[in-house]
Amino acid sequence: MRWDRLFADLEGAAVDAYAEERDALAEDLRDEQWARLSWTDLLGGRDIRMEVAGRGEIGGRVVGVGDVVLVEDGLRTIVVVPEAIVAISGSDGRAAAAPALRRTRAQMARALRDAGASVRVVRRDGRAVEGVVAAVGSDFLQVAAAGRRVSLPWASIAALEER
Repeated sequence: MRWDRLFADLEGAAVDAYAEERDALAEDLRDEQWARLSWTDLLGGRDIRMEVAGRGEIGGRVVGVGDVVLVEDGLRTIVVVPEAIVAISGSDGRAAAAPALRRTRAQMARALRDAGASVRVVRRDGRAVEGVVAAVGSDFLQVAAAGRRVSLPWASIAALEER
């Protein structure tokens, strides 16, 4: 009788040790998977919400990630400067990553300029400049607004919205 209890105790201890080892390995695997992710990998999925400095919340589907983040909010495409994104919600990291975008922010601004599109450039301090992209420099863009030209360094820009 005592031998039966001893073997049952030993068997229970072995099962417990195996379960602890399995759980530790699973946790290590999860940590490794998260360690390989970039925050931009969290931008995949259908309904992403991002908090953008100076602009507030933008929601929608991210259609491209690279030098800029392109977000379709149902009405238009918004060009967001990644450095202005301060928080993301709506993805737990298991969605497929958003497609890579090969166009640079300067190329996007030139495309808006060439189209003659009216834009709203939102600065990171919350102020905005509305007009037409007149020129694109190496680290800035210039907007023709209300009879004057306003030069905006990319470091101060949060987002460009076509009007």
